[in-house]
Amino acid sequence: MRVLVACEYSGRVRNAFAAMGHEAFSADFEPAEDDSPNHYQGDCFDLIDNTHFDLMIAHPPCTYLSASGMHWTIRGLRDPQLTENALLFVQRLMSAPISRIAIENPVGAISTRIRRPEQIIQPYLFGEDASKKTCLWLKNLPPLYPTKYIPPRVVGGKK
Repeated sequence: MRVLVACEYSGRVRNAFAAMGHEAFSADFEPAEDDSPNHYQGDCFDLIDNTHFDLMIAHPPCTYLSASGMHWTIRGLRDPQLTENALLFVQRLMSAPISRIAIENPVGAISTRIRRPEQIIQPYLFGEDASKKTCLWLKNLPPLYPTKYIPPRVVGGKK
């Protein structure tokens, strides 16, 4: 299967798919942290528009999309057009001509301005002791199922 991991420069997801025998590529404006030849430094749509992929996993930057970052825009401290541009980028990812798509982002503007996610997951359901609501927008993919519950770490002394 040909896999594109959009908005990834660490190589972590790309390499996981490659280790399972898939032809995996990543794309980001940042250079690959692992110097992989299967990383494209540039606009992911350069690849999407010119290459066939069976699956895309996208991690669009959450700076202008997440609920935690939106307070800067709501308070008038950041140009609202940055959020509009980020939403247009996400809509382009969602409508990419790829049969299976997963888009990951924290709770925020995508959920309220484009559509609700198919699934919301927590890291503590998958073997990490952290709590961070993460939304998944899925196209022709099943939801994830928890693999290993770890009690989430409590920060600040309250439960």
